[in-house]
Amino acid sequence: MRVGIGGTFNVIHAGHELLFETAFTIGDSVEVGLTSDEFAKETRPVPVRSYDERRAHLSRFLERYGKPFEIVSISDSTGTAACSETLGALVVSPETLDVAEEINERRRSKGLNPLEIHRIRAVRADDRVRISSSRVLRGEIDKDGHLLRPTRIAVATGNRVKVEAVRNVFTQVFGYVEIVEVEADHKISGEPVGDTTIEGAMRRARIALEQSDAEYGVGVEAGLFHVDRLGRYFDVQYCAITDASGLSTFGHGPGFEYPPEVTEAALSGVAVGDIMSGVTGIEGIGHKSGSIGYLSAGMVNRTSLTELAVLMALIPRIRPELYATRR
Repeated sequence: MRVGIGGTFNVIHAGHELLFETAFTIGDSVEVGLTSDEFAKETRPVPVRSYDERRAHLSRFLERYGKPFEIVSISDSTGTAACSETLGALVVSPETLDVAEEINERRRSKGLNPLEIHRIRAVRADDRVRISSSRVLRGEIDKDGHLLRPTRIAVATGNRVKVEAVRNVFTQVFGYVEIVEVEADHKISGEPVGDTTIEGAMRRARIALEQSDAEYGVGVEAGLFHVDRLGRYFDVQYCAITDASGLSTFGHGPGFEYPPEVTEAALSGVAVGDIMSGVTGIEGIGHKSGSIGYLSAGMVNRTSLTELAVLMALIPRIRPELYATRR
């Protein structure tokens, strides 16, 4: 069976290698659609080597697979596959699956049999963002997805506890990170209640991204949430994470109940930190172990509580293949 794949192949990276390996494993021969100079310029945000250079490099690279192949020039996303009578299948990435489906629609309209579609998994760099030639050329990663500079994380807060919690979690997930602190021009009078808490976290994340050159903006906000079944309020910390592509993910940590007099004062408009500082005699308690540190007798502190909220917001980014429909 003859298998088709397509791309610009400006820099051959780990994602391309999986594409090639799959195509040569499935097929007896492979047809590679290589974007023309004009088409490449229209669709790529970075400089692209000439067609002849890319073709020569690609040809040398494909020889390693030991099977017949042919490189053809394509001037649009569907290439020759929409009308080919020799192809039997296509191998595509998750990003180009819709193109494969369009090709089959065109084939049906021409009375041709649809092609088998084989989708490879997304190949991601160490920072869990998809590997691309553009990222390699910008010096963010090497062709295998290893980071060449730290992933920049901006946090909109003046609270060191939140900053350290974000640093701890992102370091565990991404490895090589740089934390940028952004002043939050966002202040909620008193203690946030309900959706105001979530809106605050979202706004902080947007501010962090807008006021920095970071890849991710992070906002953390704690507030009171009423549980109707129990008739009580619980303090819950929410985290919002926004990236340059516009994707936002959310999570929250465990909830706990304040002493009744603290909840009542908070609902009247007094900040919990101020109330708990008065109750405990610990000045600036929110910037130290937090109320939870005092209430749990030191078994949990605010840093670990915040870390859980941040980690929960990162889950769709840790397993992005399971959350693709949310993008």
